[in-house]
Amino acid sequence: MEVTILSSITHSVKELFVWWAEGLSLLLPGDRNKSIGRSKNFLFIKIDRSELQILNSHNELLLHIEPAIENTNDLLEELFSREASKENLALNVHINKSEVLTRQISLPANTEENLYEVIQYEMDRYTPFDKEDVYFDYRIVERYNDKRLIKVLLIVIKKEILNAVVAAIENSNVHLQSIDIINSEDPDQSLRGVNLLRAKAGINRNNSSSIKWLATAAVGLLILAGVTPFAINYVHIKRLSSELESLEQTVQKVKTLQSEYTKMQDQVGYLVDIKKDNPSIIEMLNLLTQVMPDHTHVQRLSIEDGLIAIQGLSASASELIPVIDQTGIFNDIRFAAPVTQSGGEDLERYSITAQIKSKTKT
Repeated sequence: MEVTILSSITHSVKELFVWWAEGLSLLLPGDRNKSIGRSKNFLFIKIDRSELQILNSHNELLLHIEPAIENTNDLLEELFSREASKENLALNVHINKSEVLTRQISLPANTEENLYEVIQYEMDRYTPFDKEDVYFDYRIVERYNDKRLIKVLLIVIKKEILNAVVAAIENSNVHLQSIDIINSEDPDQSLRGVNLLRAKAGINRNNSSSIKWLATAAVGLLILAGVTPFAINYVHIKRLSSELESLEQTVQKVKTLQSEYTKMQDQVGYLVDIKKDNPSIIEMLNLLTQVMPDHTHVQRLSIEDGLIAIQGLSASASELIPVIDQTGIFNDIRFAAPVTQSGGEDLERYSITAQIKSKTKT
């Protein structure tokens, strides 16, 4: 008899879990409920000359916002909330090419691994904007293996053009599906799937809202069920134990990330100080490459404590000091060792050092 009762209670608890999970999924917000066959509600935002046009999936105009309107955020949030209440809302943003700055730049191939950080750090060099004032994306369009260079298409837009849309998305229950740069004169030249908001990862994720909905739905369903105290305690203890374990792991990860973030801030501050006081390494390498004679080979180059050391072979080493001085970014250029012949070759082995000029010095 005891075994039968225990089996019956266990079966009832299992049925409770199934019913509870099914009911809970129906009470979740639209973008959390992944029911089969549920279609998405698409909105298109067209941005042209700072004007915003919002159209639905039937190409019907829902809202037109002029540049002078100050409550753009409120209008967008109200529209997003209204449309998202119908079903999942997927947002596609079409930006006219006149609103963005595109530029092709050449970079050393070994920067590809950290290309986003490199471009962000050098943004004020490649564009008239500071990195804090823009959203940007990039695409590698060509590789020059012989020169160890890559050609990169840089796509930049001022934050003030997109900030209203970004704020409305962050405060609404919508999903940003794509951003396209539209060339109305030549559609084939349009740029699709541009990731201008890569720095805003999770822009359409509202975790706090989901937690509130989960808690509300769970409590409501358990009350409606009228389950026994045993079942209620069992469900809550199991759920809380699992959540506690997950939260402990999350807290540990957050602490680790905070520590790493502090270290990165220190490193970035150090790099910023170096950048302010000295020419960039890319600038120095480009200038040296341009002025070095064709008969000269650089075998080793090192930079340490503001001193650059260059070693290699040249048909006429005596020409190198005046040539390097033409770059205008070095002081105290001298041979670090006597010039010698290189074995049977008709070349001279040289070793030159120079002090890198500081930008802050006049």
